[in-house]
Amino acid sequence: MGGFLSNLARRKPSTTVSDAKALFPFRDDEDPRIVYKLSERARRISLKVNTAEREVSVVVPGVRALAKAKTFAKEQKDWIDVQLEALPPPMPFVPGGHVLMRGELYELVSPPGRGRPKVNHERRVINVPAPDAESFPGRVRRLLIREAREELEAASHFYADKLGKRIGKVSVRDTSSRWGSCITRQGEGHISYSWRLISAPPFVLDYVAAHECAHMVEDNHSKAFWDVCASINDDVKKAKTWLRKNGAHLHAVGAEW
Repeated sequence: MGGFLSNLARRKPSTTVSDAKALFPFRDDEDPRIVYKLSERARRISLKVNTAEREVSVVVPGVRALAKAKTFAKEQKDWIDVQLEALPPPMPFVPGGHVLMRGELYELVSPPGRGRPKVNHERRVINVPAPDAESFPGRVRRLLIREAREELEAASHFYADKLGKRIGKVSVRDTSSRWGSCITRQGEGHISYSWRLISAPPFVLDYVAAHECAHMVEDNHSKAFWDVCASINDDVKKAKTWLRKNGAHLHAVGAEW
């Protein structure tokens, strides 16, 4: 990276600027928690804490400001450490580790042999056979996504039926800004959720499903919308409070730092 940037002055601007822009965004070589992002509209270098991604973005106002941005990030290391250390501890997908599921801590176990990953809710153990350490995290993530999809599909149909509506499609993704979203197409709800809701207590997952289904009746957040939401779910206030206080814990699931 340093060698490339040092050669910028010796190459044609039209080529070097284009090539340099293609490098963004990228992580700091010395601290992977720091990500450099190019912004042609920004007027100055700035730092932004991304709680969902558990990282700090360094906004770079133009390619040629990168060197200064790196220096600025190093000078602000103490501030960066304080901000990120205030986040909930990471819960990486490693054998012997623990992750949140249904609002409780479950132990991750990698039994010998082959087989389909299984969850023992009674013992709070997630068994994930894996041929090697490298494939274990991906298998754990896929299991959690599968569990999330099953529960979110069931909850969506349950609340849609209460409203006399139909579900067209339920998608499960790893979103950072929303726990769910809903659009209505030809009278059917197409809902997208964060798979991380499987890590929250069941009443929180149910509330988010009810919230998104309510949007099939009121496509806004007016009083009428909240009235619809409350008519089909009794835990609206309780779940909203839980998410506000504990949402960062859901993003810690699977995080390595």
